[in-house]
Amino acid sequence: MLFKNSPEKFWNLIASKYSTSPIADRTAYETKIQKIKTYLSPESLVLDIGCGTGTQCNDLAGDVKHVTGIDISRKLLKIAEQRKTERKLKNVTFVRTPFFNEHLPAESFDLVMAFYVLHFFEDINAVFLHIHDLLKPGGLFVFETACLGEKNRMTGSFLRFIGNLGFIPRINLLTINQLEQALGQTGFNLVEKIMFSRSGAEYTFFAKKS
Repeated sequence: MLFKNSPEKFWNLIASKYSTSPIADRTAYETKIQKIKTYLSPESLVLDIGCGTGTQCNDLAGDVKHVTGIDISRKLLKIAEQRKTERKLKNVTFVRTPFFNEHLPAESFDLVMAFYVLHFFEDINAVFLHIHDLLKPGGLFVFETACLGEKNRMTGSFLRFIGNLGFIPRINLLTINQLEQALGQTGFNLVEKIMFSRSGAEYTFFAKKS
């Protein structure tokens, strides 16, 4: 099966396995969630891009007014809905939609987050510009993504190759410098850059809309 023109099929195919994979570093994850919460208030409106099974959405729900999670995978969102129901959360909404969706209202979110999804976009500047539009003035953009353009480059090149063939969704070989430049070019001020895990995971970026 080729996924070059239908990445949803890939995520639907691996949804069950993905949903049962444990968080690699639970302590780092919980520390990161607590850090994000310091930027939030009970009136905050949050958007999670590529929310998957809704883990971050559900974990932030108790501290904000509303969380919207978007993803292209029907099966991942079905799992997200089940987990939301299990936790009896009323202020989380999951929507099956591509990221570039004209129905997402401009300047309507206090925080937009994207975890390990940005490397699936070819034009990172276009993504950052759209996120800038979605945020309220002074809103926060939090993200973490694979930077295969500077570490694990052989792995990254291989993944890029098989992505171009269509065996997995296409991968963009991003670098930290590229991400920082894109933030500046699209109207963001980098506030913090933190590596929460000691296992050499990626940085988590905190950037405010200028």
